[in-house]
Amino acid sequence: MGTLLNLLLMGMASNLDNLSVGIAYGIRRIKLPPLPNLVIAAIAFAFTYASVWAGTYTGRFLSNRAANAIGAGLLIGVGLWVILAQRRRPEAGVPRPASDPPLLLDVWQEPEEADVDRSGVISVGESVVLGVALSVNCFTNGFAAGLWNLGALPTAMFNAVLSYMTLWGGAWLGARYGARRLGNKATYAAGCMLILLGIHQLS
Repeated sequence: MGTLLNLLLMGMASNLDNLSVGIAYGIRRIKLPPLPNLVIAAIAFAFTYASVWAGTYTGRFLSNRAANAIGAGLLIGVGLWVILAQRRRPEAGVPRPASDPPLLLDVWQEPEEADVDRSGVISVGESVVLGVALSVNCFTNGFAAGLWNLGALPTAMFNAVLSYMTLWGGAWLGARYGARRLGNKATYAAGCMLILLGIHQLS
């Protein structure tokens, strides 16, 4: 039961920022069709699986105490970074020309920049950039999960499913209720969850 709870908490913390992105898309009426959303979920799966495997392999050379401490430190550090980065994230940016492709950091700071052609729909190609931008924190979180001997396959599956559901649910909330403040709070909540999960592993 403890492993299942850790998987759920890790997946939620890794994907609450997806909820914020989905809400932003819903507010701006940017559509994220099922296939591009599946591509994003697949990228989250791949990043998580690889990072959990790397963490599990690294953990073989560490004591349980050291593995717990390093994993907890990673989660606390990522949680603080998520919170601080959200505070610096602009409320609204100046859209760049469609001919100027966005960088990953641009997409993370302003998710609407993933809609490169300004069509109002995230295509499969555009979803790859968005998926990588959203999955960066999955790597550090997955590495920590590997140090704690959480399985690569279940952890990656949890992340992939929650990635799809949070983006879809966020877009629905944003389109229906225009829940801008909820989107900001979701990112802060993700950072706080990572910090608390790291502190819990130290106890």
